Amino acid sequence: MCGTHDTVLWWGMSNVSWYAEASLVEQGHVYCAGSLAQCVRRWARLTQDAQATAVIKLHKIPEGHVKIERAEIAQLAAQPELTKV
Repeated sequence: MCGTHDTVLWWGMSNVSWYAEASLVEQGHVYCAGSLAQCVRRWARLTQDAQATAVIKLHKIPEGHVKIERAEIAQLAAQPELTKV
């Protein structure tokens, strides 16, 4: 699964794989549990109201548990590499 498009860099963090373990959650609801790429794609299909309150939680990365909010998720969703993983 490794290739030239398998990592993403944002807000000064180290490179994180699109395949990193992640979950897309909203208070009391889990929309997706899988890879970062799967969660970003699922977030893009949510209603705007749900997008506003949902977050992606990254697990098992060097920085520890990281929570990604709407603005950062939108930036990830706009990256062309997402279509290649």
